[in-house]
Amino acid sequence: MAALRAVVGGRVYRDGRFELADILIRGDQISAVAPPGVFAVAGAPAEVLDASGFCVLPGLLDVHVHFREPGLERKEGWITGSQGALHGGVTSVLEIQNNPPLTVSRARLDERMALVASKSFVDFGLYPNLVAESLDALPSMAPLVPAYKLFMGGSTGMGGITDYGLLRDFFAAAASAGRPIVVHAEEESILRRDMAARPHATARDHHLVRASVAETVSIAAAIELAAATGASVHIFHISTGRGADLVAQAQANGLDVTGSTAPHYMLLTHEDAERLGNFHKVNPSIKTAKDRDRICERVADGTLAAVGTDHAPHPIFEKSAGYHEAPSGLPSVDLVLPLMMEMVRRGLPLERAIRSVSVGAAECFRVEGKGELAPGYDADLVLVNLDEERQVRGADLPSKSKWSPYEGWKLRGFPSIVVRRGSIALESGRFRELPLGMPLRIAPPAPIR
Repeated sequence: MAALRAVVGGRVYRDGRFELADILIRGDQISAVAPPGVFAVAGAPAEVLDASGFCVLPGLLDVHVHFREPGLERKEGWITGSQGALHGGVTSVLEIQNNPPLTVSRARLDERMALVASKSFVDFGLYPNLVAESLDALPSMAPLVPAYKLFMGGSTGMGGITDYGLLRDFFAAAASAGRPIVVHAEEESILRRDMAARPHATARDHHLVRASVAETVSIAAAIELAAATGASVHIFHISTGRGADLVAQAQANGLDVTGSTAPHYMLLTHEDAERLGNFHKVNPSIKTAKDRDRICERVADGTLAAVGTDHAPHPIFEKSAGYHEAPSGLPSVDLVLPLMMEMVRRGLPLERAIRSVSVGAAECFRVEGKGELAPGYDADLVLVNLDEERQVRGADLPSKSKWSPYEGWKLRGFPSIVVRRGSIALESGRFRELPLGMPLRIAPPAPIR
């Protein structure tokens, strides 16, 4: 289908509320938003999408996915991963490679970006890996990336770090290069101790094998390193209420510290491991109902400005192995909007639910032109009937793993039509042929001298 020129008749989400409005599109950007019928005065657009009966939301941004390519395409890959994103209402992603080959140089980054540009159906940004090997390359990579990814605690495919002198070097180098650090915050020495203490653990013990204190100690350390070096820090997938409170305290103290959580920390508790087994196993672990509720409060008050899925797919046969052999990670990029609407049903304000996966997420990483239905923004839109309910079937989802921790859940908010840069990408569950995704526009680095 040719690029759209207008989307008319829908209830458009702007400034925290829905209003009947038409959206005029010029090229791949929104040109104007006006009351219904205004554009018809100047003549009917060549291509018009009738959005009557739909709510119209901005295309979503998932700030944390693992699409496994290159290296582990058997687990995902950019074609299926980006199709899954569109299915969830996501038109842009920020992705981290946590399997070899790691992105540790400008040449490796250029190769990875070229590969993604040849396969992705959504716009994209890529995090390079913050390891000793990449330190000298941070300045050359800075213009092309939103942040550098650091694993303070070990997780699938990556080892943790116990050398705090080296960690300080990492933070100082990132500050000098002018980009934030995104942190997997778990204290490696605590993880090693707790793992050794529970050699016969099962999935029901995962929240003890990777206990709350490992996260809170690591978040506190990351905040101290940020204060000492001037680095900007974003804490990924916060799983504890105390961790979210530490981010709030850092913000109150004037530090450039932001944070995000993931849907599973807002919707599940460690007790669900009894039902899900290894299909509940993820790092950081899913904690208590008290942690879940506090995290939801911190999303609601804006402390945690973003929700990213940490989409980390593994095939069913791998997750069906014994606890110690089964890899950690859950798929969920296919379900972003329905999961956010489930959080709204449970009490999260609609404005915060949408903001955390749109403009709030974009602001965390200075991504330009994404997350709002306003003139000058990319024409990324999601048309959805928020009253329609569907049942989750992992086997029917586009991404490769074909299972879901939300199997059988009845959710609302499945996108009916997804528009990316002015072209229909998904309609009634069917993908359209459309131009491939483009690198996201990111504000220039801001080095600290």
